[in-house]
Amino acid sequence: MQTDEFLLPMPENIPGVLGVSPPTEPLIPLVFDSPHSGLELPADFYPAVDAETVRVSADTYVNDLFSAAPEHGAPLLRALFPRSFLDPNRSLADMDAALIEGAWPYHLRESNTARRGMGLIWRNAWVEMPMYDRKLAITEARDRIRRYWLSYHMALRQLLDGAFAQFRMVYHLNCHSMTNAGHAMSSDGPGSARADICVGDLHGVSAGAEFTAILCELLEREGFRVAMNKPFRGAELTEAYANPAIGRHAIQFEINRRLYMNEETRERSADYPDFKQAMSRLIAELAEYIRQKVRR
Repeated sequence: MQTDEFLLPMPENIPGVLGVSPPTEPLIPLVFDSPHSGLELPADFYPAVDAETVRVSADTYVNDLFSAAPEHGAPLLRALFPRSFLDPNRSLADMDAALIEGAWPYHLRESNTARRGMGLIWRNAWVEMPMYDRKLAITEARDRIRRYWLSYHMALRQLLDGAFAQFRMVYHLNCHSMTNAGHAMSSDGPGSARADICVGDLHGVSAGAEFTAILCELLEREGFRVAMNKPFRGAELTEAYANPAIGRHAIQFEINRRLYMNEETRERSADYPDFKQAMSRLIAELAEYIRQKVRR
């Protein structure tokens, strides 16, 4: 099925910024996105650390783990740039003012993520490793936001609004990975034990209880240990476009990396094929649940 066969157009791919995999089956109101799986270093990015250090924080392979989504009628959006270069899952108000040369002229808020060096633009590449050996000019940061953050949000909004316009409902799975244990840059602190999957619904604010329960039930049926909102309750992409009271549901979905990769080498583990099949089954079952909702 080609993009122009849909009632509303899909967002366009932007080299180095984002990619969109459109559905190959009739569209359903289910959208997947992977904002942190990008590994391409932009040409105008000059970090003080090597490329592999930049990529340590990436949700490596997450876009591939959910690659079956289009086969079930759900588009998949993915960022192509590293999250530490610019994080689409942060509010514009989460800019780290300590990173900017001069006074940042736009609204800021008290931001725990910026304080830990992982705000809108990361100050640290990883624990105690500064990303830059200089401060960023206001124009440099602003141009980065306009090209990368705004483009990603516009594409996601187009997918969500398009599905909602057709079906008067939309379900959004915001897909991520997490380290096996907490660390110095995370909210739960170094060494904190983590479940297999964390389902974040902003403590019931971003998704209806039925959708959250169905998702957890499907995961537990696969044998995964599921935690609700711990250590991640959801962030900008979960919060900004969700409103379950009118049928717009969003979940931040965090996968423990030990289930499918070696965290030190970032190579796929022997468990990768089986885990990807489990995610493909999850996608198929969610798609069927949503088709039933549409038929009612």
